Amino acid sequence: MDKLNILLITPTALDNNGKPIRRRKILTPAITMAVIAAVTPDNSNIKLIYETVEKIPYDDHWDIIGLTGMGSGTVRGWQIADEFKKKGSKAAIVIGGFGPSLLDPEISLKHVDSVVIGEAEKIWPELIEDFKNGRLKNVYKMGSPPLVNDIPTPRYDLINTKKIGFMRTVQATRGRPMKCKFCAISAFFEGNFRKRPVDKVIQDIRTAKKTGSRYFTFLDDNIYGDQKYSKELFKALIPEKIIWISQSSMNITKNPDILKLAHQSGCRLLSFGLESIEPLSLEGLNKSWNCPEEYRSSFNITREHGIEVAISIMFGADGDTISTFQNVYNFIMDNRIVLPKLYILTPTPGTPLYKSLEAENRIIIKDIIKYTAGYAVFKPKNISPDTLEKNYWKLYSKLYSNINIFKRLRHNPAKLEPILRIGLLTTNVYNKINIAKRIVPGLS
Repeated sequence: MDKLNILLITPTALDNNGKPIRRRKILTPAITMAVIAAVTPDNSNIKLIYETVEKIPYDDHWDIIGLTGMGSGTVRGWQIADEFKKKGSKAAIVIGGFGPSLLDPEISLKHVDSVVIGEAEKIWPELIEDFKNGRLKNVYKMGSPPLVNDIPTPRYDLINTKKIGFMRTVQATRGRPMKCKFCAISAFFEGNFRKRPVDKVIQDIRTAKKTGSRYFTFLDDNIYGDQKYSKELFKALIPEKIIWISQSSMNITKNPDILKLAHQSGCRLLSFGLESIEPLSLEGLNKSWNCPEEYRSSFNITREHGIEVAISIMFGADGDTISTFQNVYNFIMDNRIVLPKLYILTPTPGTPLYKSLEAENRIIIKDIIKYTAGYAVFKPKNISPDTLEKNYWKLYSKLYSNINIFKRLRHNPAKLEPILRIGLLTTNVYNKINIAKRIVPGLS
C-alpha cells in the first residue's frame, strides 16, 4: 500500500452561540495530536491542524482523519466529520479524547466511523493496521494505559509555529492524585496518576526549544502531584534555562524549599484550582482539602519566592448563594490576582458529579453543545440557573474592566521580568475580549 495520508485535527471550541471560535494565534496549544503523530507509522504523510487558527483542508485526499474532543470541542468534532462526509470524503474518520471517551460511543458513531476510548498511544498503531487490512472496528477501547516510558516526544516539527504564541507546551505527568467529583480528567484517567521519566521530559523540552522558544507551559493538571518527582524534575530543569508556568495544588505552598527550587528551575506562575471560597461548596465537590482561610498566606509565600499566582473558581456548587459573586469579587481584588479564571460548574457526562445531579433530576440541559462552562446546564441548589448565568458574566466582565485589570496588575510582588508582565497584560486583554463575546477564556 502507498503511504497513507493522515489528517489529525484539534477542533476548536464553540462559543455560547454555538459558533466555532476562530483566532489568529493559540496561546497554549494542545499536544494530543502531536503525540498521536509520534506513534503513527513512518510510512505516512501526516498533517496537523489546529482549527482555531487554521483552515481544514476538506477538499484534499485523506485516508484517515483523526479528531480529538473535550467539552464543546467534541460537538465541533462531530460537525467536522459530518462536513467531510457531506463533501464525499471516503476517509475513515476517527474520534477520541476526553469527551468521546466519557460519552456513549454510539453518540459519536452517528458521525464517525470509529471511536477511541481512553489513551490512544497503544491503540492508534493497531487501528491503522486494521484500516490497512480492511477491518476497522467501530470502537477501540484501551485495555491498559500506555507505559510512561513509551509515551513519545510530540512531533513539534509538525506544529505551525507561526500560528501559536511564544509558549511551547509539554507534559510531565498524566492524571491527578486527587479525585474531585466534577473532574473529567480524573474520570478519563480512572483516578490514575502517572509520572514520565524525567529524562524523557527533558528530551521533549530540548526538542521543543528547537522551534524557537524557551518559554513553556506544563499541561499537567498538578505539577506537584508527587513531591519526590517534582523535586527531581525541577532540579533537572535548572540547566535547561527555560521559563515555565503550570497548574499545581496548593500543597506546594507548604514546602518553601520546593517553591525555591521551582523558581530556580524557571517557574514564574502557578495556577491554583481553588474552585470555591465557600467551605460547603468545596465539601460537596470532594475538594475539602482546600482551606479558604489559608488562601491569602499561600499566595503570599508563593510570590515571596518569585512566582505569581493565577486561580480558577467555579460557580453553582451547593454552597454558593447570590452573595458568593460579590465575595469572590472582593477576594480577587483584595488579593490582586493577576489572572482569575472563572467557570460555571459544568457536570461533564461520565463524572461522579453528572451522575449524582442526574439522579437528583437536576440536569436541565443535556445538549453537549451547551457544555462550555458559560451556561448553567443544571439546577443550582440556592439560586436559579438564569441568576447563575447573569451574575457569572456580570462578575467576569467587572473583573476584566480596564480599571480592574490595572488594579490587579499594577503591583509586582513576585518581581517578574518585564516580558512576563507584558505577557500577563496581553492575556488579560485577550480574556477581556473573549468575555465581551461571551466566550469562556481558556477553552478555545
